[in-house]
Amino acid sequence: MASALRAALRADASAELGTGHLRRCLSLAQALADTGFDVVALGSGDRDVFMSTAQAYPFEVRWLGVSPTIGDADRSLQVLQSFAPDWVVVDHYLLDANWHRALKTGTGACVLAIDDLADRLLAPDLLLDHNPHPDPRQKYAGRIDPRTPALMGPRFALLHPAYATAPRHVPAETVRSIGIFMGGTDPRNACAAALLACRERAGFDGPVEIVSSRSSPHLAHLARLCGQWPDTTLTLDLPDLREFFARHDLQLGSGGGAALERCCIGAPTLAIAVADNQLVALPHLSAQGVLQWVGRGLPIANDASTDGLLKAALGDAIRALLDAPVQRRQALSAQAMRLVDGLGSRRVAAVMQVAAGGSLVVRHADAGDEQLILDWANETSARANAFNPRPIDPDAHRHWFAARLADASACCLLLLESANAVPVAQVRFDRMASGWEISYSVDAAFRGWGVGRRALSLAFDELARRHGPSPLTARVMLHNPASVAVFDQLDFARERVHDHRGEHWLFSRQPTTS
Repeated sequence: MASALRAALRADASAELGTGHLRRCLSLAQALADTGFDVVALGSGDRDVFMSTAQAYPFEVRWLGVSPTIGDADRSLQVLQSFAPDWVVVDHYLLDANWHRALKTGTGACVLAIDDLADRLLAPDLLLDHNPHPDPRQKYAGRIDPRTPALMGPRFALLHPAYATAPRHVPAETVRSIGIFMGGTDPRNACAAALLACRERAGFDGPVEIVSSRSSPHLAHLARLCGQWPDTTLTLDLPDLREFFARHDLQLGSGGGAALERCCIGAPTLAIAVADNQLVALPHLSAQGVLQWVGRGLPIANDASTDGLLKAALGDAIRALLDAPVQRRQALSAQAMRLVDGLGSRRVAAVMQVAAGGSLVVRHADAGDEQLILDWANETSARANAFNPRPIDPDAHRHWFAARLADASACCLLLLESANAVPVAQVRFDRMASGWEISYSVDAAFRGWGVGRRALSLAFDELARRHGPSPLTARVMLHNPASVAVFDQLDFARERVHDHRGEHWLFSRQPTTS
């Protein structure tokens, strides 16, 4: 049996920094463990906050010390000597290209950098930014080698894997209760400002539940405020927030990973920024109609000079949403759930597993794969490399797909999946007079790791098992060097031909004889 793949994760947590970086790394760690990885976490800074956040996860923690900036790469390499990771995951705004290169050289591992600021040079093997952005590649222009594979957008939101099957929020006719969560440690006391906005500005007199942690520097003040109104609950140190997000008709929250968790649950949300990095994603989330961003132009810090501004802006937004028809909250909920499906951590873990040489599993496509196959076929680069570049009509595809599945003698349509059942690629064989013609595509997330060649090799074996050895052909556009390289590597002969489809490469391979 092959030995397990290994991943080391580097993130920090503290009362001032918060726990967001660590929490999203731990969510990925859980998905990696579910995929068969052995995982260790590397931390520095506030040990109490770090350990209290990580205690619910069964991963070893190797402590680096206090400073995250001086000698961090050397200390990380030292504690990883006995671990030999296949991947090193780093989620830290103070660690840059120098750290990435040092860890790659010192461990031989691939480096995954999790980032959203794009404010420094990066040199990972894989970049992950799960925040929405209209042009994510341009966001990192000049900061990273443009050839670096990247996982961009909420499709890769690093939520705990349990979010994929968690109960979703169902909007009620009226707002019966409000939930408030402003981050793991709430260093700027935003929970207090949100509570005052609810009670004093908006005049909401229903139940309010605030979630915070014992690491909050403002806990005593917040507890005193909660005591001023009935039906005001302070809940501490929840291991996860799925049920909390689902049970309230309105959520008041900050940006960061929790904003994407609310989207997944479908919780109608009024959001404020409590840190500069949250100003990157919140405008785009608001523009997509998945939450309502409150306080554009307001200062980030909540102190004596800005609390009144925040209280007024947030309180007025609460009152307006309380008075609005239920359709407004229904629209926020539905759009949010469309954006984030809760499978992001699982997808990232699958990419890491496949990129490290982990196995692919072959299965025959079924009716439930119709939308997936259509999405892959209509993906921008897939249309650019197709003989007919026009998008495929869903109704036409439905009839075509059903016909292909109905005649196994004329079409063999295969799906390739990762070890944790994430779809990676599809290979289709259409019966021709002289054998089978090949069409294939690879999910964009898995490109750049040699997946096309591996997927086709496995698909050839399955086709031969089902139908016996047979000649194979494939047609590839001249401007598609990636597919040309794949068929060259698989020992196909090629010739340049011209027919009604235009000029292209015709690849062919005869069955081997023993």
